[in-house]
Amino acid sequence: MNKESWQGWQYFLAIAQHGSLSSAAQQLKVSQPTLSRQLQALEQRLGHCLFNRSTQGLCLTEFGLSLLEECQSMQASAERLQRIAAGRQTSLQGSVRLAVNELLALYYLPKVLPAFMQAYPQLSLEVVVSNRASNLDKRDADVAIRMFEPRQLDLLCRKIYSLPLGFFASKAYLEQHGRPKDLAALFEHRVLGYDRDPQFEEGARQLGYEIKNHQFLFRCDFLPLQLELAKQGAGIVATHQTLAQQAGLEALVLDAQLPDLPIYLVCHRDVQYNKKIRVLMDFLADKLSALFNGSGDQA
Repeated sequence: MNKESWQGWQYFLAIAQHGSLSSAAQQLKVSQPTLSRQLQALEQRLGHCLFNRSTQGLCLTEFGLSLLEECQSMQASAERLQRIAAGRQTSLQGSVRLAVNELLALYYLPKVLPAFMQAYPQLSLEVVVSNRASNLDKRDADVAIRMFEPRQLDLLCRKIYSLPLGFFASKAYLEQHGRPKDLAALFEHRVLGYDRDPQFEEGARQLGYEIKNHQFLFRCDFLPLQLELAKQGAGIVATHQTLAQQAGLEALVLDAQLPDLPIYLVCHRDVQYNKKIRVLMDFLADKLSALFNGSGDQA
């Protein structure tokens, strides 16, 4: 299959996944008119319509649906070829991409990454900051730091820490509003919580409590803002024990204890021997371990 025809199938798959030309074009980083022309050309070559058009968007025709699974397999094979090729690289030049969440990126990585850049000046380090898990199959990142145990069999993970969590507030807030004694009383206070992110709801459910985000009197999915507001006496925050101590916040003793938060270094199995990825993984494991052990967190 030549490059042009494979590109057409890539476009077809993106449109099928997004259901609209505009969203697919944004993902593919091409203009919507270009994508529309490519789709029309592919349909002309095949002699069949791949999508039904409506004001609601695009949906697969029966013919298009019959091709979807095979196209997905082609895409997966192409991505695997790219990973295998990348995994054989032995050079310490070029770029390496790290995915990490907001709290780690802002409060921990600045303490260790300068030493990495000093040790490997020829490497270009790219950092993706998001609370959403990156797709290592599609190489959205080479290495990810995750706060949950990966379940995919084709991912290699190394657990490096368990961070103690808790509920914390400033002295000024507690003097003004008092201390809640249990989880039920906690929500009589201003708890700084999540907006659309469901992780607090899911964590509470595991502890046997039914808590919804709408119960929070302040909602924001940007966790550093929650922490900074708590420092200013705005309310109670659930966060890392270390960060709370550094911020001068006081711990609350409740009837329910939050489970420790695991930290994993993760990469795809296909790129485990890539030298750039290995030095980054080893460096982070060593330096973050020293950082957390020095701050009193449990390994």
